[in-house]
Amino acid sequence: MTDGGGSFVTVRQVLQRTGGSGDAAALGAILDAHPGATLVVGLPLNTDGTESAQAVRTRRWAAQLLEGRNEPVVWKDEHLTTQAARRGGAADADVDARAAEILLLDYLRSQPTC
Repeated sequence: MTDGGGSFVTVRQVLQRTGGSGDAAALGAILDAHPGATLVVGLPLNTDGTESAQAVRTRRWAAQLLEGRNEPVVWKDEHLTTQAARRGGAADADVDARAAEILLLDYLRSQPTC
């Protein structure tokens, strides 16, 4: 998550996938607690920037997870975020959280500033 001004990023909670409606309910509770949120979702693209088969599955999974929700979704190439997290010293248990942090920071840096 980031603050309203996009100044910093912090890992607040890591959701463990349980499948189906449990995942949607867990994410929905977080989104309900943060009205006006925008979701930045990592998309596993190929190295040439085209969509991989996993990217197609990711879009389908997110659509199911967010069915009935109105929050905007931004798709961001997650290529190399896991490797960056490991190079940054993230322990195995923290790699996904650190990769998500890197993804969000990259997105925030790409946004125009006033």
